[in-house]
Amino acid sequence: MKNIGVIDIGSNSMRLVIIEIGKKNYFRIIDEVKETVRLGMDMTTDGGLNPLRMETAISTLASFKSLCEGLGECNIFPVATEAVRRASNQKEFLHRVKSTLNMEIRVLTGAEEAYYDYFGVINSMNFSNGLIMDIGGSSTELIWVKNKNKKEAISLPFGALNISDQFNLTEKMTSETERALHKYLIAQFRKVAWLEEVKDLPLIGVGGTVRNIGKISRKTINYPIDRSHNYQMESSEVINIYDLIKYKNTEQRRKVKGLSKERSDMFIGAFSVAAALIKYCNNPRLIVSGSGLREGLIFEILRGEQVTKDVLQSSLDNVIKTLKIDKIHAHHVWKHAESLYNQLKPLHKINGNSYRILKTAALLNDCGKTINFYNYHKHNFYMITNTPINGLSHKELIMAAYTMMLSVKENFDIDNSQYVTLLNEDDKYVIQRLGIILRLAECFDRKRNGNITKVECKLKSERLFIHLFSKGTTEGERKEVERCGAYFTKVFGKTLQFE
Repeated sequence: MKNIGVIDIGSNSMRLVIIEIGKKNYFRIIDEVKETVRLGMDMTTDGGLNPLRMETAISTLASFKSLCEGLGECNIFPVATEAVRRASNQKEFLHRVKSTLNMEIRVLTGAEEAYYDYFGVINSMNFSNGLIMDIGGSSTELIWVKNKNKKEAISLPFGALNISDQFNLTEKMTSETERALHKYLIAQFRKVAWLEEVKDLPLIGVGGTVRNIGKISRKTINYPIDRSHNYQMESSEVINIYDLIKYKNTEQRRKVKGLSKERSDMFIGAFSVAAALIKYCNNPRLIVSGSGLREGLIFEILRGEQVTKDVLQSSLDNVIKTLKIDKIHAHHVWKHAESLYNQLKPLHKINGNSYRILKTAALLNDCGKTINFYNYHKHNFYMITNTPINGLSHKELIMAAYTMMLSVKENFDIDNSQYVTLLNEDDKYVIQRLGIILRLAECFDRKRNGNITKVECKLKSERLFIHLFSKGTTEGERKEVERCGAYFTKVFGKTLQFE
């Protein structure tokens, strides 16, 4: 095991993320600290960092370093963005950090900052085309992603702090100020020629402002999942939230559910950037990314510059290693589940792509046993809904959790469960059928030794005939299958029979 600490010295806040890295580069976050330093605020007349804010930043870095050193061996990777990048006294700040803390800060260029945003998002979300937006304290990064590649990118020199300062938005925005700000932002966007080619693409937002927009949305609709990453909003909803908040003063903003009190004074300036971009690019929806610059750095440290081909598989592999799930058994179960799913298509009649849901449920169906075998299905459910699994929508994640639950508890009542508001009747139909498929797949590797090498199914009239290919005797597996025969008949209306 080894640890790395990534420090992001932003214009508004400073963050430390500590990652534990195991064999074959599996990793998990073991600590995270954020301090609101606002290094990009109160700059001197010649464009230098404010001396008091530099002192606060150095003190914060000392605290971060001490936390990392408390873990033993920990390599620290500090990076700085726009505020330090444009500061006239940048060299002085870097020298003081080096002499005081023996820490060398890497100052990212605008292009590098945009790249790491892209790399963090593309390796943690399942999409091919979109526009990434990262609204920071003093800059805004825009990245056009086409066929998973970074096609264009730019760092614009405005963000939450300097927009708020320039248009005097800290206390309140007026209709006159709003018009002036919107005109300014549109003029800035028009300077980016390639933005004309990215109309109608989903907007993927990185950073605290977008996470706060998502949290306000979730609070407003009583969304049952407390998860930012991959939360999606229609653009009309985003604009409605903006219109409801834009003329509120600082004190009124602090009362908005979901809005961080630390961010309330700078929120409207940053939100104006997102609202203007949505209107300019006609983005159909805003997707919140919990991954950005820091995660991009982490992925580069772990994997180099190679983009993950299958985000879901990579994420599942990481969870399996982190939780020390029996990988061999998990893959035997998935092999049988996949085979059953394909062979029983005429029977289950599931439309659309439920492949990823079943795959997640099959590979992680033992995760609850890492807590306690007894009632492991309940632990399964909690862990799936709270584990950082990338590559699935929120609904798909919940459907995978319910699939795991039904594979163990056939009488589980979905209609009276916590996340039922996310599901429709078609979703429940799919979950029930995936549940019995997963249960059968578990039966086929009950001995956890790969004894059953292949399963063939033939549907004849009212019966489904199963033929088992094995390395040895199949008596144990047959008994397990027979125990769920009644449930199979209830779901599919067919009787199970061995050939």
